[in-house]
Amino acid sequence: MTIRLIIILLSNLIAVELYSSSLFENQNKIPVAEEVFKLSINNKDGEVFLSWNIKDGYYMYLQSIELKHNEKSIPFDILESKEELYTDEFFGETKILKDSFKIKAELNSLLNLLDVFIYYQGCSEAGFCYPVQKNKIY
Repeated sequence: MTIRLIIILLSNLIAVELYSSSLFENQNKIPVAEEVFKLSINNKDGEVFLSWNIKDGYYMYLQSIELKHNEKSIPFDILESKEELYTDEFFGETKILKDSFKIKAELNSLLNLLDVFIYYQGCSEAGFCYPVQKNKIY
């Protein structure tokens, strides 16, 4: 009876240790940028619409968003944003974006869409910043 009780207690202790170890690892896992800054791209009649759903606890830098064709900037219009002023240790006072962000750009029909990219960067409120992200729009 005593050995059986000791085995049960040890089994429970090991199970709790394994569970807490797994739980700790999952809490410290940094999600990939694609999960945090979910980008949708729609091309329609010479216009491109880009929208991001930004996960709670994360933000993007407005100044980091660039639409480019062969390294030449393409202007865009902001359709929807939740901008906030933020004091960043590297950039100083800057605008950040939370929740969602939508833009629209007119694309010249002569552009090769395979050479058009969107660049953006963001961080977690916990202090982790992602490198600049680069996505094809087509």
